[in-house]
Amino acid sequence: MKKNKFAKLLLLSLVSGILLAVPYIFPHCGIIALIAFLPLLAADHIAKEDKTRHFWICYYSAFLVWNIIATWWIWYATPAGAVAAIILNALQMAIIFRLFRTRFISGKGGLFPYVALAVMWCAWEYNYQNWQVTWPWLNLGNSFAQSIKHIQWYEFTGSTAGSLWILIINGLVFKALLHLSEGRKAYGYAVGAILLFAIPSTYSHLRYSQIGKQLPSSQKEVVILQPNIDPYTDKFSGLSQRQQDSILLRLAQYNVTDSTFLVVAPETFFNPSSTAGNIVENNPANKTLDTIRSFASDHGTNFLFGAVTCKFYPPSYEKPTVTARQSGQQWYDLFNTAVFVDQENKVNFYHKSKLVIMAETIPYINGKSVFSSLGLDLGGGFGNFGKQEFRTVFRSKDNIKIGTAVCYESVFSNFFREYILEGANLMTVITNDGWWKNTSGHIQHLHYASLRAIETRRDIARSANTGISAIINRRGDIIQPTPWWNECAIRGLVTPDDHLTCFVRHGDLAGKCCTLLFILEIVFMVIASLAGLVTRILRRR
Repeated sequence: MKKNKFAKLLLLSLVSGILLAVPYIFPHCGIIALIAFLPLLAADHIAKEDKTRHFWICYYSAFLVWNIIATWWIWYATPAGAVAAIILNALQMAIIFRLFRTRFISGKGGLFPYVALAVMWCAWEYNYQNWQVTWPWLNLGNSFAQSIKHIQWYEFTGSTAGSLWILIINGLVFKALLHLSEGRKAYGYAVGAILLFAIPSTYSHLRYSQIGKQLPSSQKEVVILQPNIDPYTDKFSGLSQRQQDSILLRLAQYNVTDSTFLVVAPETFFNPSSTAGNIVENNPANKTLDTIRSFASDHGTNFLFGAVTCKFYPPSYEKPTVTARQSGQQWYDLFNTAVFVDQENKVNFYHKSKLVIMAETIPYINGKSVFSSLGLDLGGGFGNFGKQEFRTVFRSKDNIKIGTAVCYESVFSNFFREYILEGANLMTVITNDGWWKNTSGHIQHLHYASLRAIETRRDIARSANTGISAIINRRGDIIQPTPWWNECAIRGLVTPDDHLTCFVRHGDLAGKCCTLLFILEIVFMVIASLAGLVTRILRRR
């Protein structure tokens, strides 16, 4: 009998895991997230009443299933990295749920436990983005990345508030259903859930249509290139850099017009086979760079592309940075770089700063890696790259300021807004999603750019090596998406805009508030535990 009950609880938990994954796999299913926690909360309620042992297996399984279904595609790039990412991310989610199940929180009546769960979860999501080892791909607010008409209000709050919204609605609906099952009135909870969904969603639909009518008038033509060079067989070994240059410049030549303001090419387009062939930032001279500079000059356009670049430091016996490498008496760093060639042939660099763990950066403890056996390769190049602590915004001759998020950086909302704070009135994303093959991974990554466009109200020109390349307008619409795994280019219009949204000006207020409340919750839990311990000791005496 006990085994049957446990199986029932496990089944309910697994249903939640499946429902949580649905919005990441299927378009226009964000609304499913608003009820995805219900089976897990029902299992939790039953487990507490029956005092079920080992219930942690059930809720950990729910989060494990969610991570597996939504991000299994990491396996194509690195099996070990996929196992690590899925297991550890699910574990952190389970820890938050375990805190929710403590007597201090779950023992309270009303809606308090579910609000507390939402607060703890969002505090974790917010802070997780800044940890040395981070994987915020499945932040709950991202569930609506393919349902953008419901979340235009992210321009005020950012996506962390979306996570808060989802969890509180789940709690309200669960309390309403629980009261109904017990023959009690559920009017307040039901009305609360309906209003909490309807008011932001209705505003969002109205705002969506309003933005479509109020686009600024000054537009710029961009050409986005998709060379479609296989990262497994051609990009880093099969084709020479000269052959890759030929593919890219042919696409550019066929599509650039006299009106083209900017040409955008993908991440790590230039990746030398040896250090000797690098673009050296101290003295930028290189065949690929020279060819692109010549093209930009001949066509009177700006050119943006990804490259692995090198920067040398003055001779020194001491290592100048954690990631520096030594060549004789000189130290140098390699970077995953966005290279900008302007209309006047000047070259500027931005170094990717949100680096992919194990593929592009190695977490250090006393200078030694503790994760060297794991290779979490999610795109870009290879090696322990350097990074920069501030965002660089490129400036064109006519004072258009261009921010460039390199691959993984477009997943981080607070990080992305820093480009706008530095003055960017137009955004680009350059990436190489071919590592994940034709799975949901590259589609999820594409739609995360829609979230960033809404939060910042900036048009985005997105160039992906193997697709999907597109223009994302400031209300999150994906315009002119290219076919997956096709050599092609698109030409379209983008609109620079200097308006600062509430989210850009003030940051992730929901994440900050939840962090403060989470700290208070932990303090009260510790105090309550100590008070209970003291009481028990006094009673024994």
